[in-house]
Order: sequence, then C-alpha cells, then structure tokens
Amino acid sequence: MTIVITLCVSFAIFSLVIWGLMHMRTPRFRMERADFLRGLEEVIVGQADENAWRMLISYPMRHDPALEALRLECLQIEDDEYTGKLPYLFTDTGLERLRDLRERLLALPSHDEPE
Repeated sequence: MTIVITLCVSFAIFSLVIWGLMHMRTPRFRMERADFLRGLEEVIVGQADENAWRMLISYPMRHDPALEALRLECLQIEDDEYTGKLPYLFTDTGLERLRDLRERLLALPSHDEPE
C-alpha cells in the first residue's frame, strides 16, 4: 500500500513540475524608449562604460520599429566614431551624432500613438 501511495504522490509532483515548466515563459528583455534615452544620455555625458553601451545596442527592438532604426544608427556611429576610452566612449563627432540622435528620439511620437 505504501508503494502505491508513494507512486501516486511522485506522479502528482512530477506532473505539477512538468505543467509548471510548460506554462512558464522564458524571461525577455524589452527596452522601452525611456530606457534607451536614459542609456544614450549616460553615454553622451560620459557616465556609461562599454558594458552599458553594449546593453544599449545589442538587443533588437522588434516591438518598436522607430527605436530599432535608431539602434541601427547607433551601430553605424559606433563603427565610425567609437574609441572605447573612458569617460567618453566616442570622439567629439560621435558624441555630436549621438546628441542629434537623442533629439530625434525625443521628437518621436509616443509609441502608443499612431505615427
């Protein structure tokens, strides 16, 4: 009798674990415009290191096409003007281009509004 109870309890626990794993979503990192703006400003004022820059530009932003276009432009600026030296990771020209990009980001309509 104890074997039957042990098997039933084990099966129930195993079933709960499998059910939980099937309904658990993988964690997703989703950068919003405010987060992107904050990261961009930190780079511009020299408060970001290379890791912060990589976090800013490494993840595709499929949820916001306008933000994805700005991210791709950041990649182009990186190719042209990146120095990697602290405190400013970019040349003066690169920082100016990032400031222009920041202004365009601020001018974008809200993501919730139709463009």
